[in-house]
Amino acid sequence: MKLEDILAKCPKCGSQDKTAHRRFLDNHHAHAELKEFKCDNCGFVFETGKDHKNSEAEQIKKDLLNDLNKKF
Repeated sequence: MKLEDILAKCPKCGSQDKTAHRRFLDNHHAHAELKEFKCDNCGFVFETGKDHKNSEAEQIKKDLLNDLNKKF
């Protein structure tokens, strides 16, 4: 995710408040990877990670994000 995407307003509510959710890679919490950004106001889930447009797994992830965003 690019810096301008992180600083951008939420497309649903216009809020700029986001929370980064990370997945820790070991017990010491020294290593983590970004899992997702979520709008603090409406719960909109922003796409994160590498852009794999041709990957079937990536398409499933995008579909799940779209489903989650429809609920909020």
